[in-house]
Amino acid sequence: MPYIELTRTNKMIIALTSFLLAYIPLGYLIFFRLDDFFASLKSVGYGVVIISSTEINSLIISSVILGLLPYSIVDLFNRRYLDAIDRDLGPFFKGLAESIRAGSPITKAIEHVATVTPGPLGKEMRKVAVWIQFGVSFPEALQRIGKKIKIPSMQRAITILITAYMSGGKVIDVLDAAAEMYSLLRGYEEEKRTHISPYSWISYISIGIFLFITFILIYAFFFPLSKLMAIGTAIGQMEIDVESYKSILYYTVALEAFFGGLIVGKLRVGSIYSGLKHSLILLLISMLFFTTIEMYGEQIQIFPTF
Repeated sequence: MPYIELTRTNKMIIALTSFLLAYIPLGYLIFFRLDDFFASLKSVGYGVVIISSTEINSLIISSVILGLLPYSIVDLFNRRYLDAIDRDLGPFFKGLAESIRAGSPITKAIEHVATVTPGPLGKEMRKVAVWIQFGVSFPEALQRIGKKIKIPSMQRAITILITAYMSGGKVIDVLDAAAEMYSLLRGYEEEKRTHISPYSWISYISIGIFLFITFILIYAFFFPLSKLMAIGTAIGQMEIDVESYKSILYYTVALEAFFGGLIVGKLRVGSIYSGLKHSLILLLISMLFFTTIEMYGEQIQIFPTF
């Protein structure tokens, strides 16, 4: 899996890509559907104006989804890369201690263990070994990795390795202790994720329940009531604008989907940015739901037609 370092240049590329993707549906709206956009604007009172067209709302939501997609993909790849490094630190220190115990100096031990360590950690440590062969000092080679991999566990690992290299002494004892520490930390992290994981599904379940209630409200309440009012039964000449109610529910679901996804990210990995991918999934589910009921909803007769 790739790791995309968020340098200034890369951030600009991500931002530009996000803008271009978000502009695709907005450009279509501006150049081909602008009259429909203005025709769909309706006042719901208190100076509030909404877009009553589900199709126009879906174009706007798709623009948000496409705009957030590049950063979400980069964050997903980077999180997996860093998580793989964090997972392999314990076995790496254990292998390093065994190699030094067998008589290898620490630089040679890192070169040997890096070749048998799978995943991103082995890849980064092989870079360290290559830099050392080209004359870069051991501490500087490790610090180069530290500037790229900015997670606390990796920063601690680099500090431990540099200290062990500079001080000598009971290097094996230090590395054995580090291996045990990282194994315990990883075990704690896995246990925490296992306990928190069920709570992170609450956002998905709540969106599902909300969408079900939305469907019932629209097609079992608003539509039948609007037909009653249209024929002048029971409530005189009052009217119900079903499309406006549908749009309000659409906005409510979209907001819940976006912030619910951020909450999932905060619960699972401790960062709201990692929740953007969950927000995109929930927004996509919401958009597909409203697009589907716009196309086929009226064909489903929950109550008899008046």
